[in-house]
Amino acid sequence: MAPVTSPSVIYVVPDKLGGMLNIIDGLLRYRRPDGFAHGAMLTYNPLSTDARFGGAFHADYQATFEFRSPVENFHAVLRRLRDALPAGEGVLVANDLLELAMASAFDCGRAVVQILHGDHDYYYDLAARHEAVIDAFVVYGRTMERKLKERLPHRSGDVHFLPYGLRAPPRRRGAVMGPLRLLFVGRYEHGQKGVLDLPLIDRALVDRGIDVAWTMVGAGPDEARLRGAWQTPRVSFLGRKTTPEVIDLAADHDVFILPTRYEGVPVALLEAMNVGLVPVVSHVESGVAEILSDGQTGLMPPVGHISAFADAIAALDRDRSLVESISEAAWRYVAAHHDIRMRTDAYQALFAQYRELRRPRSPHAVVPYGSTLDRPWIPNVAVRTVRTMIRRAQGKPV
Repeated sequence: MAPVTSPSVIYVVPDKLGGMLNIIDGLLRYRRPDGFAHGAMLTYNPLSTDARFGGAFHADYQATFEFRSPVENFHAVLRRLRDALPAGEGVLVANDLLELAMASAFDCGRAVVQILHGDHDYYYDLAARHEAVIDAFVVYGRTMERKLKERLPHRSGDVHFLPYGLRAPPRRRGAVMGPLRLLFVGRYEHGQKGVLDLPLIDRALVDRGIDVAWTMVGAGPDEARLRGAWQTPRVSFLGRKTTPEVIDLAADHDVFILPTRYEGVPVALLEAMNVGLVPVVSHVESGVAEILSDGQTGLMPPVGHISAFADAIAALDRDRSLVESISEAAWRYVAAHHDIRMRTDAYQALFAQYRELRRPRSPHAVVPYGSTLDRPWIPNVAVRTVRTMIRRAQGKPV
């Protein structure tokens, strides 16, 4: 990456489809001039099965950092990442493990701000394991704020509750006659998003005699399983779409379906509410229950309860006035609480304090990862050769 005049704000983020990238895209797209250069570094592992972002941020510069984990020597990867970042002071916005490990191994001369993107142990563990090099923590849900402060009570003053914002949509949904138009947007991944519940919900609707039209937008590791389990003319798979395309498409639907298992604050949910879709989303404590009031701004069936999801959709099909009242309430909630300008200003105000935020660094760097082959002094070519041979023998991709 070419040198950048300091100070700068650098977002380092995995190159995979998901709400994390939508949040960062919004922060970059709607920022005000503030004297910082704003850049994005997408980290990409070719051994990953996740669908890639494949887009361009509204940033002053953007680059991709490629690595092959676990084939490469982890220390070699961290050195390359350090060297790929622009020189100068400012802020490193960390979103995942790789950049936090790099900050543990090398002092990059910047304030490190970690954004936690989910209410599960992975993100809390990252925060706890790397807290010595994290200067500020950002959460966008109150449940996440409470849990992180419980995990790191001595760092409570460094935890910042900063919801993200959405711009007003170019158009909102309107009522139409006919079957309810159902929309799912997100990663096709069952472990978190529960996507393999969707064909079962549809079968339950068929059994109830409810005619609906499903639209699926996204990609992910469970796409083949999902398509194989759901072969019916009632569903259309549209693949990946850009955020503007999704927002435009959403306005032609009635109900947003998300049988999720856990969340931080689901970006797709708020985007759907922003155009007036009625949310039917699993009742999970973090994010969903903080946003929705059951029966008023959405419906919240229990997690994994196929019949309850079908019952909620059937209730909306029977009572179209309920659809319209929830649609209006959902839109008004987002307009009142997630204004893009106000929210982006709050993030920029935090980044502007980078000198005050930055804490002293220990001279003893500790990287809490790696196996016997992950040693700073072992050449990367040797590690790659050995691990490539092992993975080929095991029939794994290299």
